[in-house]
Amino acid sequence: MTNTEENIMGTLPIGKLMMKMSVPVILSMLVSTLYGVIDSIFVSRLGDNALTAMSLATPISSLIACITVGFSVGMNAELSKKLGEGDLDGANKAAGNGILVNWIVAGIFLIFGLFFVPMFYRLQTDNATIQRIGTDYTSIICIFSFGVANQVMFERMLVATGRSIGSMFSLLTGTIVNLILDPILIFGYLGAPEMGMKGAAIATVVAQFSAAAVAFGFNLKVNKEIHFQLGMLIPKSDTMKQIWNVGFPAAIQHSISPTMIFGMNQILLGFTEAAPAVYVIYVRLQSIVLIPIWGLKNTVVSIISYNYGAGKRERILKTIRICLIATVAITLCGLGIFQLIPDTLLALFNAQGEVLKIGRVALRIVSFVFPFSGLTLILGAFFQALGNSRKTLLTSVVQLVIMLTSAIILSKIGTVNTVWFAFVITEVLVTMLAVILMKAVNKKTISRIPSNIVKTDLAAEM
Repeated sequence: MTNTEENIMGTLPIGKLMMKMSVPVILSMLVSTLYGVIDSIFVSRLGDNALTAMSLATPISSLIACITVGFSVGMNAELSKKLGEGDLDGANKAAGNGILVNWIVAGIFLIFGLFFVPMFYRLQTDNATIQRIGTDYTSIICIFSFGVANQVMFERMLVATGRSIGSMFSLLTGTIVNLILDPILIFGYLGAPEMGMKGAAIATVVAQFSAAAVAFGFNLKVNKEIHFQLGMLIPKSDTMKQIWNVGFPAAIQHSISPTMIFGMNQILLGFTEAAPAVYVIYVRLQSIVLIPIWGLKNTVVSIISYNYGAGKRERILKTIRICLIATVAITLCGLGIFQLIPDTLLALFNAQGEVLKIGRVALRIVSFVFPFSGLTLILGAFFQALGNSRKTLLTSVVQLVIMLTSAIILSKIGTVNTVWFAFVITEVLVTMLAVILMKAVNKKTISRIPSNIVKTDLAAEM
């Protein structure tokens, strides 16, 4: 590789760089999100109890992904920063220690899957059918969480070094495997036993291990900055500290979402068992709308971290400006789709009767949060890339508190349809907080980076 190729994040024009890096990541995440969407579509054919069981399982499956993604963000930021500084040995240590951290996380979920899943379901519902099929699904997801832990970390290494195309192929492999195995194992096609929810879980973990293998292969083949060897797994205190400083707040921040899902499920179960089924449909559809924003978020951490390490202020400011414009445009499109065709979206999940009735109202109300959710996500990426991950954590904790508090209050004074307004109230307030925090980051961090081209600031760029 030439030096120009090695330093693409510091030399390529920002617009071209973001297209080059974000499009493969967005496509990768679209493919990845299809894991959950495909599972939900097939599981919905097993009945409302199965869809409700999946909704109650979502906090755990999401928590696994959120924590592993959070620590991979810490690895990503440290790896990209070391590359920007020209410290290849430090970058390699960041990669190895990141792998080690995610293995520890997977080990914890292995223990949970072996011993604590039945209790998790008993705490949520007295419905024996939901308890049984939910336990079947969640136990398998937890016990074999090493697949997703490796997948996430290896994909992040590709993104951090500007080779996000490999991440796309990894996720594409996983989704194709999942798509093929889901109907075979759930419904017993091609001579396979009919396993229902258990089959959906097996299809998911096999897909995750397949995706991890492809991502690892790409790293070995094209990622010249990282040299895989056992020595890279030896804990290094300074590297682990940096991964922890960025990754732990990011993991906690990502974990707010499954915690919120768990809390909202308990509130919604107070009205009807159909309401959590509607909620999981919304969560799946929302994830598709926000995929481009998550793609930008993942990309911008690498770009800003690199240029922060290299002291290139103007490139940081331009990256921020482009991200904000793109976020608003994308989320407004998502809002329009949800307002115009909610019934069509619900039909994908075989929604009927009470699920269809509640879902039609829910999608139209909750979709108003898209622009605010998108801005909060992308501002969180700026905080992480600039070493201010605790601000991301703060906004997430505030989001959880406001959401559950407002939902509880609305559930006491109204119907299940009233509860959906808690999403709108929460996201508006949290976005306002994130903007205030971003102005402080601009003043204390970005504006202090020397500028040799133009004296400007984030307020002017925004």
